[in-house]
Amino acid sequence: MNVGLPARIGAFACLGVASAMGLLALRDEPKLASPLPPLSTDLPIDPLQAKLRSCQLAGQAAGSDPGGLAAWAENRRRFLGRRSRAEPAADDAPGKSSEPAILVNEAIANTQQEQ
Repeated sequence: MNVGLPARIGAFACLGVASAMGLLALRDEPKLASPLPPLSTDLPIDPLQAKLRSCQLAGQAAGSDPGGLAAWAENRRRFLGRRSRAEPAADDAPGKSSEPAILVNEAIANTQQEQ
């Protein structure tokens, strides 16, 4: 039996199917992608986020800014879930501590002065 004739028929059949699929794809209108939500240009409400944003925009100069370093330290503390020295523990009764409360900013400033 001659193999050339069935091979040609198969090739033309595949070509016909491919061209029909191509015509069907061209006939449909392209679907537009959903528009991206607009980027927010609002300033952050949290003052820590505003300070972090300004330090981020300052670039490498923010590495020597004590306010920026304090903001990053506070952000790290919040992220890691550590309590500051000024926050009492859940089992501590308020006013029972013999150690005076130290504010977070003062504690950070003291550690930066020591360095």
